[in-house]
Amino acid sequence: MADIQRGEPIEEATLVAYLQRAQQESDPDAFDGLYLLFADRVYRYLLARLGDAEMAEEVTSQVFLRLIEKVHMYRISQSDNVAIFSAWLYRMAYNKMVDILRARRRANLVDLEHAERLYADGSADNIHDRIDNESIFSKLQLLNEQQREVLILRFIEELSITETAETMQKSEGAIKALQHRALASLRRYLQVQT
Repeated sequence: MADIQRGEPIEEATLVAYLQRAQQESDPDAFDGLYLLFADRVYRYLLARLGDAEMAEEVTSQVFLRLIEKVHMYRISQSDNVAIFSAWLYRMAYNKMVDILRARRRANLVDLEHAERLYADGSADNIHDRIDNESIFSKLQLLNEQQREVLILRFIEELSITETAETMQKSEGAIKALQHRALASLRRYLQVQT
Protein backbone atom coordinates (compact mmCIF):
# COMPACT_ATOMS: atom_id res chain seq x y z
CA MET A 1 0.00 0.00 0.00
CA ALA A 2 1.23 3.46 -0.87
CA ASP A 3 2.46 5.73 1.89
CA ILE A 4 -0.04 8.37 2.86
CA GLN A 5 0.33 11.71 4.54
CA ARG A 6 -1.77 13.09 7.38
CA GLY A 7 -4.95 14.76 6.26
CA GLU A 8 -4.53 14.06 2.55
CA PRO A 9 -7.68 13.60 0.45
CA ILE A 10 -9.29 10.25 1.08
CA GLU A 11 -9.63 7.86 -1.83
CA GLU A 12 -12.27 5.15 -1.74
CA ALA A 13 -9.90 2.32 -2.68
CA THR A 14 -7.33 3.31 -0.06
CA LEU A 15 -9.94 3.55 2.69
CA VAL A 16 -11.52 0.21 1.79
CA ALA A 17 -8.10 -1.48 1.74
CA TYR A 18 -7.26 -0.12 5.20
CA LEU A 19 -10.66 -1.10 6.56
CA GLN A 20 -10.40 -4.64 5.19
CA ARG A 21 -6.92 -5.11 6.66
CA ALA A 22 -8.02 -3.65 10.01
CA GLN A 23 -11.08 -5.88 10.17
CA GLN A 24 -9.62 -9.12 8.87
CA GLU A 25 -6.06 -9.02 10.15
CA SER A 26 -6.15 -6.41 12.94
CA ASP A 27 -3.16 -5.00 11.08
CA PRO A 28 -1.48 -2.18 13.06
CA ASP A 29 -0.37 -0.55 9.80
CA ALA A 30 -3.99 -0.40 8.67
CA PHE A 31 -4.96 1.39 11.88
CA ASP A 32 -2.02 3.75 11.36
CA GLY A 33 -3.35 4.49 7.87
CA LEU A 34 -6.85 5.18 9.19
CA TYR A 35 -5.36 7.43 11.83
CA LEU A 36 -3.34 9.39 9.26
CA LEU A 37 -6.40 9.85 7.06
CA PHE A 38 -8.81 10.93 9.78
CA ALA A 39 -7.02 12.17 12.94
CA ASP A 40 -6.66 15.80 11.88
CA ARG A 41 -10.26 15.93 10.69
CA VAL A 42 -11.58 14.45 13.95
CA TYR A 43 -9.32 16.74 15.99
CA ARG A 44 -10.54 19.90 14.18
CA TYR A 45 -14.14 18.80 14.65
CA LEU A 46 -13.62 18.21 18.37
CA LEU A 47 -11.62 21.41 18.86
CA ALA A 48 -14.41 23.45 17.30
CA ARG A 49 -16.97 21.70 19.51
CA LEU A 50 -15.01 21.72 22.76
CA GLY A 51 -12.94 24.89 22.52
CA ASP A 52 -10.12 23.20 24.41
CA ALA A 53 -7.08 21.94 22.50
CA GLU A 54 -5.93 19.51 25.19
CA MET A 55 -9.38 18.02 25.62
CA ALA A 56 -9.78 17.74 21.83
CA GLU A 57 -6.48 15.83 21.66
CA GLU A 58 -7.56 13.56 24.52
CA VAL A 59 -10.95 12.81 22.97
CA THR A 60 -9.36 12.25 19.54
CA SER A 61 -7.05 9.63 21.00
CA GLN A 62 -9.98 7.97 22.76
CA VAL A 63 -11.98 7.94 19.52
CA PHE A 64 -9.18 6.06 17.77
CA LEU A 65 -8.86 3.62 20.65
CA ARG A 66 -12.59 3.04 20.32
CA LEU A 67 -12.16 2.58 16.56
CA ILE A 68 -9.70 -0.24 17.21
CA GLU A 69 -12.33 -1.94 19.39
CA LYS A 70 -15.27 -1.32 17.03
CA VAL A 71 -13.86 -1.38 13.49
CA HIS A 72 -15.26 -4.89 13.01
CA MET A 73 -18.78 -3.41 13.37
CA TYR A 74 -18.40 -1.18 10.31
CA ARG A 75 -19.90 -2.78 7.20
CA ILE A 76 -17.98 -1.97 4.04
CA SER A 77 -20.41 -1.01 1.27
CA GLN A 78 -20.07 -1.27 -2.48
CA SER A 79 -19.50 2.49 -2.80
CA ASP A 80 -19.41 5.75 -0.85
CA ASN A 81 -17.37 4.32 2.03
CA VAL A 82 -15.56 7.64 2.41
CA ALA A 83 -18.83 9.41 3.26
CA ILE A 84 -20.34 6.52 5.23
CA PHE A 85 -17.23 5.76 7.27
CA SER A 86 -16.63 9.48 7.89
CA ALA A 87 -20.17 9.86 9.21
CA TRP A 88 -19.72 6.75 11.37
CA LEU A 89 -16.41 8.06 12.77
CA TYR A 90 -17.79 11.58 13.42
CA ARG A 91 -20.76 10.01 15.23
CA MET A 92 -18.29 8.02 17.33
CA ALA A 93 -16.35 11.24 18.07
CA TYR A 94 -19.55 13.05 18.99
CA ASN A 95 -20.65 10.27 21.35
CA LYS A 96 -17.24 10.11 23.03
CA MET A 97 -17.20 13.90 23.41
CA VAL A 98 -20.66 13.87 25.02
CA ASP A 99 -19.55 11.13 27.43
CA ILE A 100 -16.54 13.18 28.49
CA LEU A 101 -18.51 16.43 28.78
CA ARG A 102 -21.07 14.73 30.97
CA ALA A 103 -18.27 13.52 33.18
CA ARG A 104 -16.50 16.88 33.34
CA ARG A 105 -19.48 19.26 33.14
CA ARG A 106 -17.47 22.18 31.83
CA ALA A 107 -17.51 24.39 28.75
CA ASN A 108 -14.73 26.66 27.47
CA LEU A 109 -14.27 28.93 24.49
CA VAL A 110 -11.52 28.48 21.93
CA ASP A 111 -8.43 30.37 23.07
CA LEU A 112 -7.14 32.87 20.54
CA GLU A 113 -3.79 31.06 20.38
CA HIS A 114 -5.53 27.79 19.41
CA ALA A 115 -8.00 29.17 16.85
CA GLU A 116 -5.61 28.84 13.93
CA ARG A 117 -5.26 25.09 14.61
CA LEU A 118 -8.78 24.68 13.25
CA TYR A 119 -7.48 25.42 9.78
CA ALA A 120 -5.48 22.70 8.09
CA ASP A 121 -4.10 25.19 5.57
CA GLY A 122 -3.03 27.82 8.15
CA SER A 123 -5.30 30.47 6.62
CA ALA A 124 -5.73 32.38 9.89
CA ASP A 125 -2.41 34.12 9.42
CA ASN A 126 -2.99 37.64 10.66
CA ILE A 127 -4.29 39.15 13.86
CA HIS A 128 -7.49 40.50 12.29
CA ASP A 129 -8.44 37.03 11.09
CA ARG A 130 -7.71 35.64 14.54
CA ILE A 131 -9.87 38.25 16.24
CA ASP A 132 -12.69 37.59 13.76
CA ASN A 133 -12.36 33.85 14.32
CA GLU A 134 -12.42 34.25 18.08
CA SER A 135 -15.57 36.32 17.79
CA ILE A 136 -17.26 33.73 15.59
CA PHE A 137 -16.24 30.84 17.86
CA SER A 138 -17.52 32.65 20.93
CA LYS A 139 -20.84 33.31 19.18
CA LEU A 140 -21.06 29.66 18.11
CA GLN A 141 -21.27 28.81 21.79
CA LEU A 142 -24.53 30.79 21.96
CA LEU A 143 -26.24 28.54 19.41
CA ASN A 144 -28.08 25.43 20.46
CA GLU A 145 -26.29 22.08 20.21
CA GLN A 146 -27.70 21.05 16.82
CA GLN A 147 -27.16 24.45 15.21
CA ARG A 148 -23.54 24.47 16.40
CA GLU A 149 -23.06 20.90 15.16
CA VAL A 150 -24.41 21.59 11.66
CA LEU A 151 -22.22 24.68 11.20
CA ILE A 152 -19.10 22.89 12.38
CA LEU A 153 -19.69 19.90 10.13
CA ARG A 154 -20.60 21.99 7.09
CA PHE A 155 -18.10 24.85 7.31
CA ILE A 156 -15.18 23.69 9.44
CA GLU A 157 -15.16 20.04 8.44
CA GLU A 158 -16.51 20.91 4.98
CA LEU A 159 -18.88 17.95 4.82
CA SER A 160 -21.57 17.94 2.16
CA ILE A 161 -25.26 18.19 3.03
CA THR A 162 -25.53 14.41 2.51
CA GLU A 163 -22.54 13.63 4.75
CA THR A 164 -23.81 16.03 7.42
CA ALA A 165 -27.24 14.39 7.28
CA GLU A 166 -25.68 10.95 7.74
CA THR A 167 -23.50 12.16 10.61
CA MET A 168 -26.35 13.89 12.42
CA GLN A 169 -28.84 11.15 11.51
CA LYS A 170 -31.28 13.60 9.93
CA SER A 171 -32.77 14.09 6.48
CA GLU A 172 -31.05 16.38 3.99
CA GLY A 173 -34.04 18.74 4.13
CA ALA A 174 -33.76 18.94 7.91
CA ILE A 175 -30.04 19.73 7.61
CA LYS A 176 -30.70 22.52 5.11
CA ALA A 177 -33.35 24.05 7.37
CA LEU A 178 -31.16 23.67 10.45
CA GLN A 179 -28.20 25.24 8.66
CA HIS A 180 -30.36 28.17 7.50
CA ARG A 181 -31.63 28.82 11.04
CA ALA A 182 -28.14 28.43 12.51
CA LEU A 183 -26.62 30.92 10.06
CA ALA A 184 -29.44 33.39 10.71
CA SER A 185 -28.94 33.10 14.48
CA LEU A 186 -25.16 33.43 14.17
CA ARG A 187 -25.58 36.49 11.93
CA ARG A 188 -27.88 38.10 14.55
CA TYR A 189 -25.38 37.41 17.35
CA LEU A 190 -22.54 38.87 15.31
CA GLN A 191 -24.56 42.00 14.42
CA VAL A 192 -25.33 42.66 18.09
CA GLN A 193 -21.58 42.76 18.73
CA THR A 194 -20.88 45.48 16.14
